[in-house]
Amino acid sequence: MKLIITVICILLFLTEAAHSQKFSDVRSMSLGRTSASNSTDIDALNNNPANIYHERSVNDAGVYFSIGTNFNFLSNSEYLTFDFINKYFTENAILSPVILSDQDKADLVNDAGNQTVNLSGYLRSLAVVVNTKSIGSFGFSIDDRIAGDFRISRDFLDIGVYLPEINRVYDFSELKYNASWIRQLNFSYANKIHLGKKSLLKNLAFGVSIKPQFGLYYSETKSNNLTIQLDNKLNVLGNGALELLFSGITDFNELQFTLKPAGFGFGFDAGINGTFKELSKNSILNFGLSIIDLGYINWTKNTNNYYYNGNYIVTDITNQKQLDSLKEIIKGTRTPVLSFVKTLPTNLRLGLTYTIYKKPVSDKPGALNSEIVSLTGEYVQSFTENLSSTTKPVLGFGCEFNVGDVFYPRVGLAAGGLEKFVASFGFGIETGPVIIDLGTYNISSIFTPASTSKISGGLSIKFKI
Repeated sequence: MKLIITVICILLFLTEAAHSQKFSDVRSMSLGRTSASNSTDIDALNNNPANIYHERSVNDAGVYFSIGTNFNFLSNSEYLTFDFINKYFTENAILSPVILSDQDKADLVNDAGNQTVNLSGYLRSLAVVVNTKSIGSFGFSIDDRIAGDFRISRDFLDIGVYLPEINRVYDFSELKYNASWIRQLNFSYANKIHLGKKSLLKNLAFGVSIKPQFGLYYSETKSNNLTIQLDNKLNVLGNGALELLFSGITDFNELQFTLKPAGFGFGFDAGINGTFKELSKNSILNFGLSIIDLGYINWTKNTNNYYYNGNYIVTDITNQKQLDSLKEIIKGTRTPVLSFVKTLPTNLRLGLTYTIYKKPVSDKPGALNSEIVSLTGEYVQSFTENLSSTTKPVLGFGCEFNVGDVFYPRVGLAAGGLEKFVASFGFGIETGPVIIDLGTYNISSIFTPASTSKISGGLSIKFKI
């Protein structure tokens, strides 16, 4: 069990230092992952750059900004809960090690074996959007985005909690992980497009983002075909090998801060947001379309391939010389490799938002229109299968209410993707120059945090001038 715990801790550490494409704002998190058509000001950065041109209908500010007050996290799996960790990997009430029953062992192997855990986190250190009436809107942000996936093979857990079976081949090939930590700068611009009188649209805005990418750490399981067997003479037979690819600002076994990145590249975002001509005097329908993170990172520093040889025979597990020889065999060799390029997890977003207002909508300059409720539907399609991303599409639905132009309750649903199905919840508070958002992608994170395997949360505090 100690070996299993050690491996899990190592993998958790590595995947916590990774790169996320999940959420870049808390409002989207609580509205079922919708953002292409309903995001505004700094919340639109990394979602749809065209939307930085827009702001909430009750606001008329020239500048929006946040400083270190925007972050969120997500853990997604089918088994990893606080209850699971407490049951298998902590001491009991009298501070003695937990003794697992046969049923506990079977549950551990069945629940966690060959199951993937996705971890992601996001921190926006600085963000600002400046709105001008004449030349458009400008946005800038500094974002740290982390994500990772890890998977423990069923046979690895099996041999850890049970005595090995004679002549059974234990397959460790499902033991793998993928992780990165990337810091990016986002330079965005948006403006309106002038339309003819015969256009079906009332207004249309476009936006683009150029995002320099600074890679801090990247690591992945390149290949793994490890197996182990105990023959009828009690010889331990190993076969196969494990290869890891790594690049980082420090070596594989170190973690420290430096201004020099391990990789550099560019990401690009582009989007549009349009409003259809009035369906009724008290409502509007608008759409948003964006493509996010079209780009790459070229990893150049401390680029190494780690090779762990799994071919060995141990005829006597009590023989220290054989065990020492085994340690040397599986110790691993590090081979410098050339720089390598990894693409960013590109995704496409298409959304519609229908908003109902208290009074007929006014287009007069400076007019503030107070909405009653907004309903949003969105389709999200990613094009990669790593770093907490999947090509399985997501359908998101969100609903936001307006209570007195101060309190904004939000609910949402998302189906598909890695999470399969979740219900989200959150709220916003507008208090003059300060806007506060709290939310979760999975409402179970609030009511049953200890037993949910899909836990998330986020906080955003921004200011307007």
